[in-house]
Amino acid sequence: MKLSILGRALLLLLASGPAVQAATATFNITTTWFEPQTRPKDTIFQGSFTWDSATRTVTNLRGVLSQSMTGRFPPPSGSTAPFFDQSLLELTHMVAAPAGARATQWHDSALGGTFATVFLRNSTNTFSTLRGGDGWHPTAGVTNTGLFHGFSTTPYRNSIQNAYALIFVPDQLSPTNPNITLTWNEAAQTGSLGLAHTAYADCTPGGMMGSVCMSAWSRRAYGTVGTMGGFPLSQVITMQAAAPTPAPVAVPVPLPASAALMLFLVGIGLVGTTTQGRRHR
Repeated sequence: MKLSILGRALLLLLASGPAVQAATATFNITTTWFEPQTRPKDTIFQGSFTWDSATRTVTNLRGVLSQSMTGRFPPPSGSTAPFFDQSLLELTHMVAAPAGARATQWHDSALGGTFATVFLRNSTNTFSTLRGGDGWHPTAGVTNTGLFHGFSTTPYRNSIQNAYALIFVPDQLSPTNPNITLTWNEAAQTGSLGLAHTAYADCTPGGMMGSVCMSAWSRRAYGTVGTMGGFPLSQVITMQAAAPTPAPVAVPVPLPASAALMLFLVGIGLVGTTTQGRRHR
């Protein structure tokens, strides 16, 4: 009886450890900005990122940004949506903003999510600062009417020719709530306000109209639409499939002091039981 009681207590002790749930996962994302001047082509960012739902932090954000002015119009019959025959820019740089500039990643409690930016170049310099602004944030683009960084002082061919995508990750995204779709209706000014604050900028040759960069903004967030009338339309986030779990390998794990004590007590129980058996013989 003594052994049975102690054994059950040990099993309860070992099974009572707190369950730990992963807060970090990798997600795919497709953000679409509607382009009224380049139908049927839109500007699309398609990529992936790692999301920590505990700290609300985005890392490893990267992907491709399409250039809706490139390719043929209408698109060739062999090309398919959503990219058709557009050129694609590879955005791989999550750059920290320099002193005095707006952060390139931040959490907005009012909008309920985190904004994160990925750039083509290893720099935030994108828009002109001739009329003020920090050179990259959508408000700087609006203030400078989309002019490229270095305008009036640097020939375009010698400019940085940067591009970026600014995305929105809702707070509710997590490994247990892994798929989220957001939409924004610019005409009605309804939908996800977080999505309404997303933006892109393309100051590379495929995104230029003279000295003005392609962009997309919402009136609700920035007071105007993009330089060719573009605005946020939709965003789809889905969690990537987990990698196959490898076969478990037995590894000795030191027991906590309480478990070690319980094993000691079980040992005493065994000794006591054995001794009593011998005495009865």
